[in-house]
Amino acid sequence: MPRPSRSTDKLLIQAGRKLLPETGVSGLTLRRVALAAKVNLGMFHYHFGSKREFSRRVLQEIYEDFFKDFSTETGGPAAPKERLRRALGALARFARDNRKLILAIVRDVMEGDAEATEFAKASIPRHMEIIAGLVRECQRRGDLKEMPLPLAMSFLLGAAAMPNVAMGVIERSKAKRPFGLAPDVLFPLFSSDKSIAVRVDLALAALSRSKT
Repeated sequence: MPRPSRSTDKLLIQAGRKLLPETGVSGLTLRRVALAAKVNLGMFHYHFGSKREFSRRVLQEIYEDFFKDFSTETGGPAAPKERLRRALGALARFARDNRKLILAIVRDVMEGDAEATEFAKASIPRHMEIIAGLVRECQRRGDLKEMPLPLAMSFLLGAAAMPNVAMGVIERSKAKRPFGLAPDVLFPLFSSDKSIAVRVDLALAALSRSKT
């Protein structure tokens, strides 16, 4: 009997990536994934064996795509503060482009979903440790004010990424005129590349040590 095409697993993963922002891990069903991928349900079991393994593969692929770009932004010979600026920008853009998925994963984790919790535990520390290392290096060099690392991190990450996640909340609520503005006017103010760059610069300026 001929082996199933290796492209089938890619079709299933692509379908999973499209569905996850709406369903979250807890709401994702194998039948719905197979239907979206237009493949036989049996092929799902052949390639992945279980929903747990499939969810892990899909989430890992999404994260690795982000981490590849993130690593490029934070590497190289640039000064630590510039690399920190790039890191915060990359994280903010990921939060913007995946805001629905982030909200779905947060909901799953809060509700105790094992697959979502396992993914969060394995993935979040990878980029957070890089940002934390850059913050500490900037503090050692005198580029940023001395303060507890959690305080500096919460301020920088909140300024850079949280407005994009907030935009996802606004979208889910279907508010017609949040802040008195139409969504197509509000979105660029929250989430354009320009607005992200401005927020990152303002956050770094607020924590920068005064040069006297």
